[in-house]
Amino acid sequence: MEVELGDLRVIALSDGETAMPVTHLRGPGGDPLSDPELAGADLAGGKLRLPVRCFLVRGRDGCLLIDSGAAEAWHPVLGRLPEAMVEAGVGANEVTLVALTHTHVDHLSGLVGAEGAAFPHAGRILVATEELMAFRAEPRMIPVLPRLQPLEQGDGLIAGVTAVNAPGHSPGHMGFLVEGRLLIWGDLVHHAAVQFARPEVTWAFDEDQDQARATRLALMEQAVEAGWLVAGAHLPDPGIGWIRRAEAGYAFHPVTN
Repeated sequence: MEVELGDLRVIALSDGETAMPVTHLRGPGGDPLSDPELAGADLAGGKLRLPVRCFLVRGRDGCLLIDSGAAEAWHPVLGRLPEAMVEAGVGANEVTLVALTHTHVDHLSGLVGAEGAAFPHAGRILVATEELMAFRAEPRMIPVLPRLQPLEQGDGLIAGVTAVNAPGHSPGHMGFLVEGRLLIWGDLVHHAAVQFARPEVTWAFDEDQDQARATRLALMEQAVEAGWLVAGAHLPDPGIGWIRRAEAGYAFHPVTN
């Protein structure tokens, strides 16, 4: 899926799809959801579907990759980013800049392959200041440590792309606003079939459950008010769409070609 926004093109890239236990969805009290509360969940073999995506933003002054997938470091069905880039007609050498939404395994691992840096012409790897220590502590990242640079709220990446704080899932969790019209938000939502209708529902690996809930509610409402498109690492195909208010929560409407 590709979306044109002014001089920029945003391409959704699939790293694959895995599945997670239903107990990962948590109610406001922190307990797993009950069976009736899971009635609308999108399940595969009794588990929650979890697509994993990265996003490429191409413009006149660079080619920005947002997140790099799981490589072979997590579930074996993931690590498809290189194939997805080939399918999209983008070579690894074209990437001039990488930014991470956060430093969890399915977002940073693809930065390094068997031969070292997976994106040899990416001169900078931008990571939120709050997560620099976590990045440096990951042995896999040793080959790219010289390229590491801090990222803060409001920083520009390439022309038309700005960093937006979205803390809660992790301390420095970031989103990226493209041309003031599309918010790429990382792990704000893990299971769209439940968390749009009930944005108060959190994820087991949200490091600060209350903050993650508040951030999700705030950014969903902001996206509706501003008319932004949204894109997320774990949103259903094609990973980009619109939010609309629906009853007590919201609904996600995927874009179509």
